[in-house]
Amino acid sequence: MKIEDLKELEFFSSLSLEEVSRVKLHMKKHEVPEGWILFREGDEGRLMYIVLSGKVAISIHTADGGDVEVSQVGEGSFFGEMSILEKEARSATCRTNADSVLLSLDGKSFNKLMDREPAAAVKIMQKMLNTTTARLQTTGAFLSDMVKWGENARKRAITDDFTGLYNRRFFDDALKQSVADALRKKSPVSLVILDMDHFGTINAEQGESVGDEVLLAAVPVFTEVFGEKDVLSRYGGDEFSFILPGTDGKTALERCQKAGAEIRNLKILEGRPGTIRQLHASIGIAVCPDHADNPEKLLDMADRALYLAKEAGRNQAKLYVDASK
Repeated sequence: MKIEDLKELEFFSSLSLEEVSRVKLHMKKHEVPEGWILFREGDEGRLMYIVLSGKVAISIHTADGGDVEVSQVGEGSFFGEMSILEKEARSATCRTNADSVLLSLDGKSFNKLMDREPAAAVKIMQKMLNTTTARLQTTGAFLSDMVKWGENARKRAITDDFTGLYNRRFFDDALKQSVADALRKKSPVSLVILDMDHFGTINAEQGESVGDEVLLAAVPVFTEVFGEKDVLSRYGGDEFSFILPGTDGKTALERCQKAGAEIRNLKILEGRPGTIRQLHASIGIAVCPDHADNPEKLLDMADRALYLAKEAGRNQAKLYVDASK
């Protein structure tokens, strides 16, 4: 792109042609395909970008584990400027929505620009600050509306009405994302499947209302034993599934054994009729990438470990690696 054309872009609009020419020397050109993730929310901020052609979507990660697109930037726009101004971690994820050509400027190059071209750098900073302020105002209004009108509906869509844990639909999506993150970050993620032992017998002998009490009594055990970042879900009936990001098999097994012990300590069946007097659970665990590198296989490995736990007499946790011995 010619210097005269760059001068027409928002980022360079306050500069003279000579200043544009000198500033360009500090920038790098990138040709990226559609669907390319330039950076993710939470990543270290290093570069800001100017769109010469194409389109980039900006999205944020919501509390329910999803992503919401808050804006798109097209030809002539710039984004990621907070990495230059404040060296902040990325507050959003940016992905190309079309084949794109970008210019980038990193923090070190901007500091050199400040030293060598202070007048041009000040103009650029003013432009970035004005644009950033406008974006924050727009994004803030959008988020306020989303919280006001969508939070309750979104919560109902992703949670199990009875237990308050995540539902299976959310779990399925979260498992795909967790496996992808684990492979990208080269960090383990453990998958846990837990069944309440003899739950059918409890329902048959004492009624479904007692079975409901059993499920509700188990939920506080799960929330206490597992961490805030863990995804705790009711998979269906008396089966629960937990995703433990950043947790290896040994640690997952220890936590599951603790959960099993806490379930055994529940006194909810004491003094009631029926053949089952003590609650306990069977638990299967599998780890990505140790046992599987995709969600379907990981779920299958955890299910096999659960089967081994039941075959071994129930009331225990089994890690898949143990199941293969």
